Amino acid sequence: MKVSDMVAALQVRVSRISRTHVRGLIIVLILTYAFGAYVRGLFNQHPAPALHGAGLAVVILNIVTVGALAYGIWLLRPARIASWRRTGIGVLLGAIVCALALYAVIPHGGSSFVFAMIALWILMNNLPLPWGIATAVATMAGVAGVEVAVDGQVVDAGLMVAFIGVALGATANLQRKAAQQETAVAEANSVILAERSHLAREIHDILAHSLSAQIVHLEGARMLLSRDGDRVQALDRVERAQQLARAGLEETRRALATLRGESPPPDEALAELAEEFHVLTGRQCEVEVTGTPRELTPAAGLAVIRTGQEALTNVRKHAPGAQVHVRLAYEDDHVELDVTDTGGTEPALEDMGSGYGLVGMRERAELIGGTLETGPDGKGFRVSLRVPA
Repeated sequence: MKVSDMVAALQVRVSRISRTHVRGLIIVLILTYAFGAYVRGLFNQHPAPALHGAGLAVVILNIVTVGALAYGIWLLRPARIASWRRTGIGVLLGAIVCALALYAVIPHGGSSFVFAMIALWILMNNLPLPWGIATAVATMAGVAGVEVAVDGQVVDAGLMVAFIGVALGATANLQRKAAQQETAVAEANSVILAERSHLAREIHDILAHSLSAQIVHLEGARMLLSRDGDRVQALDRVERAQQLARAGLEETRRALATLRGESPPPDEALAELAEEFHVLTGRQCEVEVTGTPRELTPAAGLAVIRTGQEALTNVRKHAPGAQVHVRLAYEDDHVELDVTDTGGTEPALEDMGSGYGLVGMRERAELIGGTLETGPDGKGFRVSLRVPA
């Protein structure tokens, strides 16, 4: 990585850390101010906090309400198990009851209802919508009942509007989450359909080539036997058809494994292809890997492996005797594959290609946002693939 890139990445990290710290500091300051204002307001009300009588009840109820609210929020964190979440819901319901009791002790201390509003918001976001609405209605009925029973006054319309606003906001938040989940499901289904289409394309290409080539050889064997009775050439055709069938089956298994993410990493797969090339031709195939190897998407990994396979097959067909060099480079945002050869020194073999072709490889690369370039390279030929990482 270049020094300028490292400096830019460090600046981004510092910026993110700074934003996180600023947000955290702002939240802490707001909570500190709100808590200080609430405590200051308690000492200006009657009864004020004390160590006896109604003042002691004020202290105890505040501690229990705040403690229940904090414990309920902790229990309802997403990582908690179902039984803990049920306990958290019960604890938050208890926090609402404690907030109502606190208002009963301090009839004019309306700020205690803030605890009930916070608990109601959290409950409605963790309950099914019908149960959440029922909880909101019960809470507002309790607030109205406490106001009428304890203070003997008409229900505070402003306070009711505030509770209604909390309930409506929580309901809208639930609907937003439901819409996001539906969108996520739709996107997941779209990905599944794309993967199925990709799999169908792979299997189609493999079987279309393998079966058509087998038919050609078997038909040739039939004509040789029926016309000339040349059993040697006919047997050769049958053996070639058999080899194509085995190769097609192996390629099908390899494609399925790659799409399921079970195939070896591209660098290992290329090393296996290079060894296969050496066994079939007796020529060395050097594989060079640069950068830090990392996991690729199934589509990108398959494109790299298939392109390498097709390029080596073409060298065997069209440039027998050539030396081959394979370079796989892991860059920051993409992966490059270069397959170059020195040019053939022997007569070209009969066309027994794998059926994928460079045109098909280019189309596959473009489907995943990549590119494929091919052309002469000195006396030889070069295939260069670039796919997103």
